[in-house]
This record gives sequence, C-alpha cells and structure tokens, in this order.
Amino acid sequence: MLSEKQIQQLKAENELLVLQLEDVNDAISRRETELAGLRETAVTAKQLKSKLDLNLFEFEQMQDHIGRQQQEEAGSNERMEEIEKELLQTMKAEQQFALISEKYQSLQADLSDTSNELDEAARLYKRVSELKAKLAACESELELTKLEVESLRDELGEVRALNSMLLKNR
Repeated sequence: MLSEKQIQQLKAENELLVLQLEDVNDAISRRETELAGLRETAVTAKQLKSKLDLNLFEFEQMQDHIGRQQQEEAGSNERMEEIEKELLQTMKAEQQFALISEKYQSLQADLSDTSNELDEAARLYKRVSELKAKLAACESELELTKLEVESLRDELGEVRALNSMLLKNR
C-alpha cells in the first residue's frame, strides 16, 4: 500500500512526464516541418541534377558543334562566349546542387534524430500509461483503506461504548 507521500510523488512524476511529452511533441512537430522542407529540397535537387545533366549533355553537343564551326568558319567568337556563359551557369547549378545535397544529408541526419525522439516519445507514452494505471490502483487502494479505517473506527466506537456500559454495570 502506498503512502500519501508516494502517491503525491507519483502524481508529480506524472505531471513531469506530461510536460516532457508535450516538449517531445513540439520537437516532433518541428521535425515534421523540417522533413516537409527536406522533401521539397530533395525534389528541387533532383530537378537541378536533371537540368545539370541536360545542360552538360547540351554543353558537350555544343562543343562538338563549335569545333566543326571553327573548322568551317572564322569569327565564331560570339558563339564561344555564349557557351562559356552556359558553362558558368552549369557550374553554378552544380554548386547549388552540391549545397542542396549537403543540406539533404543534414536533414537526413535530423530525420534520424527525429525518429529516435519518436521512439523516446512512444516509450514515454507507455510510461505515462503505466503510471496512470498505477496511480489509479493506488487511489483505489487508498479509498478502500479509508473505508476500512472508517469501519474500524465505527467498530472501535461500538467496542468502547460496550466497554463503558460493562464498566458501569459492575
């Protein structure tokens, strides 16, 4: 049977667990928002990679074409400058892809952390449920004990009354 102090301690622990659970839920919500951003970033990264591959392919084709043009015609400097600009754009796109890829990896690590936090939240939910059940059992036991004490007090009162009557009758 648990004492009042133990019951109060269990209630305090339960309240602390509820607060911790709310904190975990807030963290999960933030992680889910980050995960949504990660998914969008991954889609963007795939699109940029596809565009980069296409640009690289076009760049190689343009290089071949320029080589033929230079052999056939003089004065293709303008076209060469355009290709250089496209190459710079491609390089910039590649740098952006590298940055997005790094961010994706970082977000994957965050996702792993969030998954671990979700596991911890599930454990805490289970612990809270166990504590609630234990608290309910303790409260029930306390109520039964109070009823038993009240009954014993009534009996004690009756015994004292009988004792008093017996002592008077002597």
